[in-house]
Amino acid sequence: MPSRVLRGRFIGGLRFVGLAAIVVGAWSASASADIFSDIRYTDLLARLGANAPTGMSIRIGQVEAPENTAGSYAPDTLLAEFSGTTFQLMSGTTAGASWHGTEVAKSLYGNTLSVAPGVDFVHVWNVNSWLGSGGLGTGSGLLPPATPAGVRVHNHSWIGSYGNLALDNEALRRIDYIAHRDSVLFTVGVNNGSTSAPQPLMAYAYNTLAVGMADGNHAAAPTPPGIDGAGRRKPEIVAPGQFTSFATPVVGAASALLFDAALRAPTINANANANRSITVKAALMAGATHRPGWSNGAPTSGANRGITTTPLDPIYGADLLNIDRAHRIFTAGERAGTSTVQPTNVLPNVGWDYIAAPPSGSSFYYTFRLFAPVDEVSVVATWFRQIATTFTSSTLQNFDLRLWRVDNGALASISGDAGAGAYTSGNVESNSLVDNTEHLFIRNLAAGTYVLELRRVAGTQVAFPVVVAWHMPRTSPAADIDGDGVVGSSDLGILLSQWGGSGSADLDGDGSVNSGDLGMLLSAWS
Repeated sequence: MPSRVLRGRFIGGLRFVGLAAIVVGAWSASASADIFSDIRYTDLLARLGANAPTGMSIRIGQVEAPENTAGSYAPDTLLAEFSGTTFQLMSGTTAGASWHGTEVAKSLYGNTLSVAPGVDFVHVWNVNSWLGSGGLGTGSGLLPPATPAGVRVHNHSWIGSYGNLALDNEALRRIDYIAHRDSVLFTVGVNNGSTSAPQPLMAYAYNTLAVGMADGNHAAAPTPPGIDGAGRRKPEIVAPGQFTSFATPVVGAASALLFDAALRAPTINANANANRSITVKAALMAGATHRPGWSNGAPTSGANRGITTTPLDPIYGADLLNIDRAHRIFTAGERAGTSTVQPTNVLPNVGWDYIAAPPSGSSFYYTFRLFAPVDEVSVVATWFRQIATTFTSSTLQNFDLRLWRVDNGALASISGDAGAGAYTSGNVESNSLVDNTEHLFIRNLAAGTYVLELRRVAGTQVAFPVVVAWHMPRTSPAADIDGDGVVGSSDLGILLSQWGGSGSADLDGDGSVNSGDLGMLLSAWS
């Protein structure tokens, strides 16, 4: 067995020893009230009311570094904030409560301080046992044990390294293997300090969601040589928090809300593809709020205007978590792309598509119609890398994203200076050679018909899942539920299928599809 990650740290910037001296009250309810607004959780509650997801029936895994020489790692299970929550300690008895574990837990599943207060069962590990036989099994030659039943989100507010590239890469491959095999979303933090040297575990994995701080005070250097996939941009999303330790569980809790919606929202609860971690990841990234100054480096003029090979902002990734927008994308449901361009097969302006096995060299097309200019468009494609069961190698497909305009029934390029009249800034092509994410973010896109192309670049890799998710403001009447520009029988069918529940047919925003929505639809009948 390899030595444990003795170089690990809490990503609050704190070593294992001496953490108890920190003031426990640093993470306060008033701070969370601001966080709820910043990540648009208050908007979600205002829109859905009693129908808003809470994380109910979703179990969470929490991995914590030992806090002191005694090895404290579990939250204070007796706090009122965790009333009704069952804890299963996966690494044996904890020597008293961990301050760090408690503060992480408050944001991850606390009754008043988390956006996922409905989570009522948590598995907690000491990171050293989780890296070994209790989780990854690094160095064992064995497959990792199955994730405990019901655990959909795994939160890792710690950083570290074996000090050995071979072991670090093996650990990263193992977490990617579990993410795909068990469809678990791992929310993992990068370390604090904008000038700090990033640690490889666990932010350098592919199939996880790496989290930074909304203020940018975190490590954001590309993955270095020696680590699989050198040059990839991390983090992938940011959230509010005093340290990345506490921003990471905010994203973990938001993930639990989407997994809850996958079980309960009428638009997706019968679709197994909604209940996959890669779908949740795509919706969270596509829904992020892109604040002023966000950029993925696309040139603003010339032949390469709007074309980037670095999909994410070098500091903020996809940018600030927006759970309301992610929920809208997620519950809008799956919309399958077509293998050929279908200019009249218009899709809704929000949604996603899970493609299990895209053939090499193939493209998938998605048509959208804008009846008026829109302020911004966000599209994310993300995919998993495939891990050999020996954990000695991996393979990764390559995808590109591109937006076309439809002129006289044919595709017309808006890349380069040709797109000057179509949008003011952003990118309409994303062509990274190393990342497992492509991202389009377009500002002030003109009215018209557009086709999104997701292309798998030809290669010898075995086909593996990819998800594309999109969000653009609705420009047709609210009653045009399917976004085809006509309020008709198709919209009525969607409304009736969602009757009594929630979803895109909730036209009056009262949290339930009912007679009020039917009246709005009939009054707008084309």
